[in-house]
Amino acid sequence: LLASQLSPAQLVLDSYCTLAPGIFQSVYSITNPRPNPAKFRHHASITAFEALHAVEIVWDIVPNGVSKAFRPVRLAVFDMDSTLINEEVIDELARSIGITSAVSAITARAMNGELDFENSLRERLALLKGVKADVWDELKKTITIAEGAKELIDYLRERHVLTVVVSGGFAPMALWLKEQLGLTYAFANHVRKSLPIISTHMFIRILVACRLSVKRNIPISSSVG
Repeated sequence: LLASQLSPAQLVLDSYCTLAPGIFQSVYSITNPRPNPAKFRHHASITAFEALHAVEIVWDIVPNGVSKAFRPVRLAVFDMDSTLINEEVIDELARSIGITSAVSAITARAMNGELDFENSLRERLALLKGVKADVWDELKKTITIAEGAKELIDYLRERHVLTVVVSGGFAPMALWLKEQLGLTYAFANHVRKSLPIISTHMFIRILVACRLSVKRNIPISSSVG
């Protein structure tokens, strides 16, 4: 996929290894001019490959001069929706009040890079007025954990790797998932509740995982996410 976007002179495969079951690391040297990884992220060939093989490609750009040797993993950071779980929680919230199509359309625009995260979240929340505050208990009965997620987290935990879910979704589900999978930390948005419905106002408080790297003295080079 990279080769299709770069000339042979720009791209050299340095190494390939398995970090953990289902996580593989390929290290490339890319000569100047260095490409913008944001352009790869939403390229049709990349998204088609991910959809076909049910995988997610994570881009980790290492500055020139930094060792490209194998880096042991000490911190693994995961998204929640359509990653550790099979569903998009905000779409399931919409389903509970019958507006799935409208919310899913905004989600798709955000995933395609047409709308920034904060504005897409606020647009979707504005449509969700009327969702019952006890909806989380109902969702916990229907949300399904992705195949292999439990085994992967168990494998990483056995090797003393910190495992974290950092989600643009909602804390009630992220904290539930933390308990289900045995994750070390869970960070997500905290929703203000105004019984008997969820308010359309919220606190956007996504904590950046690199703070954990500093707190635990883990170099970013030993983190994957």
